[in-house]
Amino acid sequence: MERQSVKIGVIGGGSVFTPELIDLLAKSFRIMPIKELVLMDINEPRVKILQKISERLVKRAGVNFPVRITTSYRDAINQADFVLIQLRAGDQKGRITDEKVGLKYHIPFVETVSVCGLGTFLRSIKIYEEIAALIKECAPNAYVMNFANPAGPLTEYLLRLGITKAMGVCNVPVILAKSMSTMFHVPEEAFYMQTRGLNHLTVTDAIYLNGENVLNEVLNRAVSDKFPFPFTEDVLHAFPAIFNPYVQYYWHGEKILEKLLHSSQTRGEEVVEIEKQLLALYDNPQTDTVPDLLTSRGGSGYSLVVAHLMLSFYRNDDVIHYINIRNNGLLKELPDATAVEVPVLIKEKQILPIETGPLPHYAAPLIQTMAEYYRLMLDGAEQRSIKALRQALLIHPLFPDADVSENVIGDLMAINRDFLPDDFS
Repeated sequence: MERQSVKIGVIGGGSVFTPELIDLLAKSFRIMPIKELVLMDINEPRVKILQKISERLVKRAGVNFPVRITTSYRDAINQADFVLIQLRAGDQKGRITDEKVGLKYHIPFVETVSVCGLGTFLRSIKIYEEIAALIKECAPNAYVMNFANPAGPLTEYLLRLGITKAMGVCNVPVILAKSMSTMFHVPEEAFYMQTRGLNHLTVTDAIYLNGENVLNEVLNRAVSDKFPFPFTEDVLHAFPAIFNPYVQYYWHGEKILEKLLHSSQTRGEEVVEIEKQLLALYDNPQTDTVPDLLTSRGGSGYSLVVAHLMLSFYRNDDVIHYINIRNNGLLKELPDATAVEVPVLIKEKQILPIETGPLPHYAAPLIQTMAEYYRLMLDGAEQRSIKALRQALLIHPLFPDADVSENVIGDLMAINRDFLPDDFS
């Protein structure tokens, strides 16, 4: 019996990470045939470059499927089996303006945290509402995988907008598994991590290898102040658990802020330079492999998560994934509508969450606070309410002053006025 081929629509196909995704899909083509892969991006010259290198990667893999480009959301989404969202609203320019606001008010930040997370979310509201409407109209049965940041709240917004098959993906579990693989000299998939929480805000209080909990051994072997353990030695061992590396922005905020204030460039400005180099490599007709330079861009590994997830939906392969889905009572400490990051299995095209137990008492307060922050931020988007955004920032631990929070909202609303819905008030 001939296997059914799939259509994949990639929103944000001009991303420098697209070659990593194409390379993985080409290598798994004989398992999951592709009838069409559509790269959608509003930056047509850029996505044309990505199309050409994608075609060379497909050819190098010895397979054949069409890689088409479009500037239309509808075209990419229409009758797709999988819709992958990896766009960046406002591109790197938007990210850099957010970073400048963070520096102005001395608030620790990274792409998904505090000022930058809010700015990117605000720029994404109208786009995600348009995408959600088109998915419901043109591809109601599609699996929707969001790896655009801030991945947690944007996935939660898709779920609010009625995209029930939306899920968020992150590369942090892959990075942690890779680190442990090096420690123990076993394959990455040998580990099961009892992980739960929010995107970029998870806690792992058990790690199983061959039926044995090796968490303490992992903690003892971990190198402090080095990703994925970017905490001081004392903080790393403060609790019997491994916290998501992004928790450093809450626990080591002053140290991070000091570094940010004294850096000659923001991370966004560094990324612009890296992407220029990558696009030059991609534009070279001789380039038919994924360049090593991509790893310095940050974010490498998302494509691996997405490719493996698609394969699981296609073939029911009993692989454990760590993704963001609607809570629906999984973590009793959080509202049902919250997008939570938990381990899951894919069976008969259904997502089956794995029971992880309650949030550890020492991790619950911060996770609950941030879940409420996201709820209020999404209320602000849905209701076009600056008041809800104000409430969100007032409870966020990295916005410690009400007057500063008000200034941040004012600056972000002014800077991003061209992206925002007109009826915000």
